[in-house]
Amino acid sequence: MLVVWEANCALKDVRIRWYENRPSDGIGKLLGTSNILDPLTLDDYHHVYKAIIGPFETISNYEYEIIHKENEQKPETIIASHSFQFFPDPPDNSSSSIYPIKIVAFSDNQFGLTVFNRLAKSAFQRHTPNFILHAGDAVQDYKNLQQWQTDFYDPLTNYHLSQQAPVIYAHGNHDYDKNSVYAYTTEIPWYSFTIANTRWIVLDSNIDDIKQDEWLVRELSSAETKNAEFRIVVVHIPPFVEFWEPGAWNDKNEKHWGEFVRTRFVPLFRTYGVDLVISGHQHNYQRGQLDEIVYAIIGGSGGELDLENVEDWKMYVTTKKTHHYVLMEIWPDKIIWVVYDLEGFVIDKFEMGNGVIFSSIS
Repeated sequence: MLVVWEANCALKDVRIRWYENRPSDGIGKLLGTSNILDPLTLDDYHHVYKAIIGPFETISNYEYEIIHKENEQKPETIIASHSFQFFPDPPDNSSSSIYPIKIVAFSDNQFGLTVFNRLAKSAFQRHTPNFILHAGDAVQDYKNLQQWQTDFYDPLTNYHLSQQAPVIYAHGNHDYDKNSVYAYTTEIPWYSFTIANTRWIVLDSNIDDIKQDEWLVRELSSAETKNAEFRIVVVHIPPFVEFWEPGAWNDKNEKHWGEFVRTRFVPLFRTYGVDLVISGHQHNYQRGQLDEIVYAIIGGSGGELDLENVEDWKMYVTTKKTHHYVLMEIWPDKIIWVVYDLEGFVIDKFEMGNGVIFSSIS
């Protein structure tokens, strides 16, 4: 797992260490300590630290702490300490108490600080999630360091979301780094992991590269994916976009963005039994089903809403032109999906399990 934090000055001796089952008395199992970490210096006031911690091999509570030692004569100082839960394997029957595992999902909060702040506050106060999913476009301008602080990390850290809930992140077109530095997020373009009985596959819709296709085939063919109760894909640009700005859609050829996701990835989703595809990019909410796959667009976390219809794929059953966030509850035999608007009202809800979709709101 990647831990990212920023300081306004570069410190000489900074490390991170992590524990399993560390109670309040401080006694726990020390799992690892990093080497001294060198920051990525973006300018005089932005020094970004990154560290890989783990692997986490059992369902348990974990804690990490960032430590600084100014010199050999002074004791080390704990700069920050946070705990979280992790669920790397399908639990056995004795672990049923871990359910539900809660995931709060956002996307496309760019330039919508007021809205995103309200959504993040609601998500924290109502749900206390185990994970955060972000489907991309956290900022409008990737190179704007202030936007990363004010528009993305401030709302998450103010409500203790990003410190205690690992973030599942898919790169969007506004936070795509052509140099693959990715100061504030993972530089890995596509990756996969397991949460309990679900297998997650995160793709990069910015990169039209056959290497991603080949990796996806290997991942979908793997035992981890085949044996999962649910197979979930996250990709920023949806395969089936219906709402956009007509001028950009037609005159700037933005209708072709992510076309390879639809023409190359969707057939693989069908062949290998993907259950759910989550995207952002389009600034509203839609849900539909095609070839037994649920497609959900959740791009309403703050950006200006897309209100004009430019395509009709005839597969969406729910469309809500409003800002929102999603709560996913993972259970042993089902996923419950609930969508909340800015006022806290439920605007969509469905359950999926055993290949059946039960919708209570349309």
